[in-house]
Amino acid sequence: QFPVALGVSASGEPLEMLQEFPNYVAEANPAIAAIGVTSLLIMFLWPLVGARVKFLKPIPAPMVVLLVAIPMGMGFDLLHEHSYHLQNHEYQLGEQYLVRMPDRPFGMFDDITFPNFHALQEFKAWKWVMMFFIIGSLESLLSAKAIDLLDPWKRKTNLDRDMVAVGVGNLVAASVGGLPMISEIVRSKANIDNGARTRFADMWHGIFLLLCVALFPTVLHRIPLAALAAMLVYTGYRLAHPSEFVHVYRIGREQLAIFVTTLVAVLATDLLIGIAIGIALKMIIHVVNGVPLKALFKPYIEVEEIDDKTCRIVASESAVFSNWIPLRRQIEQIGLVQHRNLIVDVSNANLVDHTTIEKLEEMQRDFEQEGLKLEIVGLDTLVPLSDSSHAARRRGLASVRRITIVADSSLEEWLEQELVGRGATGFTAEACVGAGRRDIATGQITKHPQVRIEVIVLPQVAESILAFLNSEVKPQHRVTVCVETVQVVRVGEFEPDNGDSGH
Repeated sequence: QFPVALGVSASGEPLEMLQEFPNYVAEANPAIAAIGVTSLLIMFLWPLVGARVKFLKPIPAPMVVLLVAIPMGMGFDLLHEHSYHLQNHEYQLGEQYLVRMPDRPFGMFDDITFPNFHALQEFKAWKWVMMFFIIGSLESLLSAKAIDLLDPWKRKTNLDRDMVAVGVGNLVAASVGGLPMISEIVRSKANIDNGARTRFADMWHGIFLLLCVALFPTVLHRIPLAALAAMLVYTGYRLAHPSEFVHVYRIGREQLAIFVTTLVAVLATDLLIGIAIGIALKMIIHVVNGVPLKALFKPYIEVEEIDDKTCRIVASESAVFSNWIPLRRQIEQIGLVQHRNLIVDVSNANLVDHTTIEKLEEMQRDFEQEGLKLEIVGLDTLVPLSDSSHAARRRGLASVRRITIVADSSLEEWLEQELVGRGATGFTAEACVGAGRRDIATGQITKHPQVRIEVIVLPQVAESILAFLNSEVKPQHRVTVCVETVQVVRVGEFEPDNGDSGH
């Protein structure tokens, strides 16, 4: 959309266009670029203005863009073909820089075209039918899943209904000469940003567009394309904000590798190929992390009866994105359909990936809505690949820290409280006697009653405890502190609860 915002004609693959960006800037039409840049600045700065001036906050930034861009277009007389000179360059202006619309109310009905079914006798027609079907379906599903992740209320789209709606809509549109459509993430993101909460936002969006095109086409025709391009650039920036990269990295470095690879592949090829490359990389990473090839697509699960109201599902080998659907169906069938509480045990899995952990948490909310309980057990026996609660987990020994403190016995209770308050999930304390350097300096050994306290904690908790010991204990008391790296089988036993880190 940058070339459109600058008034430059461009075509090609995204990466090719990115390489040509300096040329787009050099060849920009100054008048159109002024509209595009002004619109882009409004999109970025208006939220800051709304935060400072409360009565302006309800006015959406796109509305302000139109209120500014349309008069600018009228000032540049874009309704009429003409040229102007600037620094010895001649630039053209005209209606090609405005939204194309009918020249009278209800003029859109002039463009109705009925289908010619004789075209279906040709093979290439079916080729395009299948291409539109596959691309439209997949892109609609991908957009719907992306919006589910952005939804502040974490609701789930009914994908079957979405596909039927897209199919019916395309059938009706094609019967009157319209173009195929898909579920669009950019418009959905714009709805979310402006406070939309239900599907009625989409419905009213479509109704208002239809009414405006039918009743006020000459007014819409005055909207500069550069202004619309600036809105899309801003929305795209929000979707690929740098904070998204940081968030993905915190979940796991392998997630960032998949994210960046998919992004570059989409830009270099197209959406479908890019997604396929990202999926292939994720599968390779899963195999490297110990997932058997036989368990990539088939979950190995056992169902155990606990009582009349509760069942246990034991997942072996792996619980990953590529075998999630069969696992989910089993969970839904036993839990939601049969209305039973469910325990999902993943302690025997070689790998539980980030996607499955998130999906299981979503299903816990579904069970709660039905008055049921879904309990996930066994994650504490697996090693997380990062500090995030949503990080992928694999079988293996986890590295933790063992901190040993030897101090005067009078400090025992205070130290124990501080250690637990800073995230230790337990401790071992035993009385002892000892002598330090000062106690043996005179040649006579003077023993003192002391206490030896040992804790095993996660690395980040160890840093907090050591900072406390260095700043508050050692300057005032004689203590000895030792830190070792040890490996444990069940790392989850040393993960502090949310309420444990009170300092």
